[in-house]
Amino acid sequence: MRGRKGPRKLENKTIPQLQNTLWPVFAQYIKTIHEPKCFTCDKPLHLGTRDCQAGHFIPRTYSPTKYEEDNVRPQCSRCNEFYAGKPVEFERRLRNQIGDEAVEALKRKSTDKWKWSRTYLITKIQYYREQLKEAG
Repeated sequence: MRGRKGPRKLENKTIPQLQNTLWPVFAQYIKTIHEPKCFTCDKPLHLGTRDCQAGHFIPRTYSPTKYEEDNVRPQCSRCNEFYAGKPVEFERRLRNQIGDEAVEALKRKSTDKWKWSRTYLITKIQYYREQLKEAG
């Protein structure tokens, strides 16, 4: 039966529905595996609040890096929304954390041609759901 949010089975969802299913699972995973503080201003964050967001170094509009773990870190709403993610500070800290080569690889990947595949999205949803179960 189809409800307001579409079919329940992943196999029956459209690509946009799969993306809408993947994003909250992925964002929760990112917020769970990283220290509960804003990546750019060090403000303490509390999981499950509006203030704890998953911020991107390279904006989500660049599809190839939207679900890259190296591209996303926890951020407070002030840094993520009002300061547009503080890209300069985000990049500086990201370079310190993952290295210059990894940051440059992210930048290169963001310019690649990209088309979402159902298999990729379903695999990612299942993977992050499993990771969240294991994290407790």
